[in-house]
Amino acid sequence: MKKLILAFCLLWSTAAFSAGTIDKRVINEMLTTVNKEYLEPVDNAEMIYAGLKTLPELDKALKITKGRDRFYLYYNYRIKSVVPFPKNNEDIIGWIDAVHKLLTDVTKISQLAELKDFELVDRMMKGMTSKMDKYSGYYSQFEYVEHERDNVIYTLYSDRMIKNILYIKMRTFNKQSAAMVEKSLRENPRAVGVILDFRGNSGGMLNEAIKIANMFCEDEIITYTAGRNNRSKHYYTAGNKALFTGPMVVMVDGGTASAAEVLSGAFQEQSRAKLIGAHTFGKGTIQNVTEMTNGGKLVLTTEQFFTPSGKVIHKNGIEPDICLSGKENDVCVRESRLKQDDDLDKAIKLLKNEI
Repeated sequence: MKKLILAFCLLWSTAAFSAGTIDKRVINEMLTTVNKEYLEPVDNAEMIYAGLKTLPELDKALKITKGRDRFYLYYNYRIKSVVPFPKNNEDIIGWIDAVHKLLTDVTKISQLAELKDFELVDRMMKGMTSKMDKYSGYYSQFEYVEHERDNVIYTLYSDRMIKNILYIKMRTFNKQSAAMVEKSLRENPRAVGVILDFRGNSGGMLNEAIKIANMFCEDEIITYTAGRNNRSKHYYTAGNKALFTGPMVVMVDGGTASAAEVLSGAFQEQSRAKLIGAHTFGKGTIQNVTEMTNGGKLVLTTEQFFTPSGKVIHKNGIEPDICLSGKENDVCVRESRLKQDDDLDKAIKLLKNEI
């Protein structure tokens, strides 16, 4: 009897193992989220193919190619499966079925892939996001960590008075940034002008940048965001109780990015400050994190920032009012100016003309 039970258990475990389990729910989540939320429309065939091309890393005998309207699955140079595309690129259900069939077929013909069937979807989704912008990506449940900058308590921050001008240098925006700026303003009430040095500031927390804008602007649009086809616009505006209303200069360079560009662009377009330095980096997008049912995280670029007048920040950056880096084709050059000590002297001279 014991032998019979043992034989049954072995038979059951072998059958369960050989069946292969490809989680269709995760494929559904992936394709639905990307097609709905990603900032730009996607070519599903190309995106899926980028994911499928990662599978031969599990078994070198596998080969997957893309034809005009179908995928071809080979094993040891022999055709094993043909999966047609949906007739409509926007037929998400059709694409989900196609991907599920391909992955299932892979586990049927490749023992190496079958042994790691739990990796197939993770591996494929990594490949799919590799064809998106560099800020999007897929991370398994063991890989994803929040960006360290978001968890920093103390900011890279310094301030000092240069005669009657308050000079504030900031390298990032995080949980303490707005509080530090407010402290600097309240401790130096005799300042007649302010210089904000955002050179090398890679951005950080947008809400902190908006809080800082509230200290210098009143009842003005700071920025707005929108997704694909400019839908779902969200406006960020300053309050009506600015702490400082005097003249300002903002120092920027090729390392000024993200929230630092948003704030600089707002100050410039609302005629609140003059910008001096070099063309900014041009990183003006927002990433959202979706938790998948398999424990992984899908990070997608879903929206982008606009200046108050409607200019796109991403890839374009912000042109300073006074260019110190020289120009090419009548556009200020992007470069780091962190080591240009005389830039501060030029910013002071520019500010004094406004005082």
